[in-house]
Amino acid sequence: MDVVERVPRPKSLTELAYQQLRDGILEGGFPSGRRVSVVSLAAEMGMSRSPVRAAIERLATDGLMILTAGGALVPTPGRGDLLDALAVRAPLEGLAARLAAPQLADADVAALGEIHTEFEAAVERGDTRAAQKADFQFHQEVQAHCDNACLVEHLERVQARVILATYSTAWSSNQVQAVPEHAHILAALSARDGEAAGRAATIHLDNLAERVRREWRRRDREESRSA
Repeated sequence: MDVVERVPRPKSLTELAYQQLRDGILEGGFPSGRRVSVVSLAAEMGMSRSPVRAAIERLATDGLMILTAGGALVPTPGRGDLLDALAVRAPLEGLAARLAAPQLADADVAALGEIHTEFEAAVERGDTRAAQKADFQFHQEVQAHCDNACLVEHLERVQARVILATYSTAWSSNQVQAVPEHAHILAALSARDGEAAGRAATIHLDNLAERVRREWRRRDREESRSA
């Protein structure tokens, strides 16, 4: 008879370093183009160099860092990089929503509803950073219930690239149109309609790409007029 519970194994130092550095990059703590060294990062994180070096190599594989002779730096994605990532992300998000819909419990739908409410409130008050955070949480909550580890792995990579690219290209501050799109996804998920949820999620990401293109065209026109 079992008298004790199995103690979960703690994450390795490499995994801890990877998660901490990845979160820092995606939260804007490491500006694009900033060079960092393994030695300085290891000292800041209170770790030896080996796990930090391994974490940086993994981040480089993810496309979130570039290895150089003098250390590593966060890349500066261009407009094409963002559009490429969004083109890949759209069908993956659709698949995640389609798979998640029939598996959602009432509590899961309620959690998504709360995140959507936060997103809508942030958009209404013009808080772009809070809106971006809630938007990302909404999509992560959906994919967390798709029950497909391979899909989640690929989505996490492409989502990270989308977030990184928005720091150096453009992200429209006008997210008003995204609010009803999220509502359509949520309604389909609430009805456990996988096909409708998949279509709504894919359309949302396709529309996002078009909004980004329009934002670039607007900025280019303003720059040409001021030149």
